[in-house]
Amino acid sequence: MYLSLLMQLFGNSSENSVGRINPFQPPIKPTNDEDLTKDNEELMEFDFVIVGGGSAGCVIANRLSEVKNWKILLIEAGPEEPDITMVPSTVKTLAGSNIDWKYSTQPDNYTCQSQKGHVCGMPRGKTLGGSSAINYMVYMRGNKLDYDGWAAAGNPGWSYDEVLPYFKKSENNREATNTKLHGISGPLSVVKFPYIDNTTEIIVESFKEKGLPLIDLTSPNNLGVNIAYSTSENGKRQSANAAFIKPIRQLRSNLQILTDAFATKILIDPTSKTAFGIKYQKNGIFFKAIAKKEVIISSGTYNSPKLLMLSGIGHKEYLENLKIPVLADLQVGYNLQDHVSTSGLVLALSDQLSNKVNRSQLLYEVNEYYKQGPLKHGPLTTTSVCNTVAFIKTNFTKENAPDIQYHFIGEQVDFFQDPASYLASNIFPMSFYDIINVYALLLDPKSRGIIKLNATNNIFGPPLIYPGFFQVKEDMDRIIEGMKFAVGLEETIAFKSAGISFDRTKLKGCQGMSWGSYDYFACLLMHYTTTIGHPVGTCKMGPKADKDAVVDAKLRVHGIKNLRVIDASVMPKITRGNTNAPTIMIAEKGSDMIKNDHEKSK
Repeated sequence: MYLSLLMQLFGNSSENSVGRINPFQPPIKPTNDEDLTKDNEELMEFDFVIVGGGSAGCVIANRLSEVKNWKILLIEAGPEEPDITMVPSTVKTLAGSNIDWKYSTQPDNYTCQSQKGHVCGMPRGKTLGGSSAINYMVYMRGNKLDYDGWAAAGNPGWSYDEVLPYFKKSENNREATNTKLHGISGPLSVVKFPYIDNTTEIIVESFKEKGLPLIDLTSPNNLGVNIAYSTSENGKRQSANAAFIKPIRQLRSNLQILTDAFATKILIDPTSKTAFGIKYQKNGIFFKAIAKKEVIISSGTYNSPKLLMLSGIGHKEYLENLKIPVLADLQVGYNLQDHVSTSGLVLALSDQLSNKVNRSQLLYEVNEYYKQGPLKHGPLTTTSVCNTVAFIKTNFTKENAPDIQYHFIGEQVDFFQDPASYLASNIFPMSFYDIINVYALLLDPKSRGIIKLNATNNIFGPPLIYPGFFQVKEDMDRIIEGMKFAVGLEETIAFKSAGISFDRTKLKGCQGMSWGSYDYFACLLMHYTTTIGHPVGTCKMGPKADKDAVVDAKLRVHGIKNLRVIDASVMPKITRGNTNAPTIMIAEKGSDMIKNDHEKSK
């Protein structure tokens, strides 16, 4: 009902609709995938070809098209970004829709044990704007030590002081008082959501009682608590598409954008090891797009390594087993990291704090939002308690930086009937809830995962995701310490006064253990595993001497000319915080590197 109404109000054309269907429909194969006419090749010649119109690709397309005599092609596998994504509170309708790649992990013995098939969903945006069009819009940068660590590992130019200007370059912070830390004239609107409910403020107060300072969470040292900034503007989502593409798309004739175009291979001369274009499929027909200067892969942590491996760049023995000719022997797909937690730690709210609404109230709010015009307000303009963020340091870390981040996701009490099915199908707006999932996220995991090709269908099959969570026991130990810290919030005056406490209903699969014990929390982590969608690291940045590195400090693929990877996959180590803003920063810096390299070569 709710989704149907939104579709009526915000458009349901093929371009603007969001269907809850299987989005991975293999494109129709033509009779001969090499039947490419000479005319097609001549028409599709550019200076730069960018594969992936997500958080990074949109930024790169904007910045490179600033050079008027460069022709830029941006290829996106998904459709145009639908209008429904603009409503912040509808974020839960987007996972599992036709603008989500709808990927899931491979089963193992450590994770997702209570989910169907023992796998966890891993939503990734498949639309212009990418995951910035379906995420929770939290603007976070991580910790100073993250970037100083990248630089110390052999990546000159990536220290905190050197990347800060690129965070500021993209940012248009309407509320900042510290312009040394924040940008105020970039394309990306960064503000706090216009609607904050009582529960959000109570949670902030509870952390303050526990000794956390109230800070700007984008500070170099992010130990503390606050209501986070969001990538929104006037109560609407600001995806990378909305911020970097829409304002310039009709103004720059040197930028061409192809949606619903599925890249299948990077074209590389095997003799010179030089990338010169992309092979892609659109409307069931294969085409080539030629890049005279560079090919840039910005397809994300799952799809960038997939495309590299399909093109002969990857672990030599692995590719040879798949009968893929090897052009560069690199550890593509390794080093996978994410911020893991569990959805099984739940706060119960008093009747006074419950935001659950009936059908008529929900319809009223949706209509009100629609009628408000450009300046939106009210509960649909927010992701609600998700905006409360806290960072703590457990006893396991010696660095002066957090290792646990807290996020809070409003849910409905139906969660307890069947948590696994509920989380997979829930589509109610985030502003209306009567329980809260508390996510204690591990910020610097020791465990690593891997991405592999689908042996059954390398090209059109989804990549195989082996997340590797909890292979190192300390990872679980730290999350459990974070969960116990969260339970301690019950003792604060803020929680007691508001009647907030943790629901001690034991979830299916973990009933035989004592609630609150190490074993019970470990069971929750293994049965109700979750992340909030921060995969990174599968095309690791590092010097040539680093046997695990895929790209160098200029994001150029080792051993292949004219080919870069610019997205979250290049992070050597995950940042201590949400990863969308760091991905945009990487794209800003990468774009400048490209400009500088080609200006020098003139």
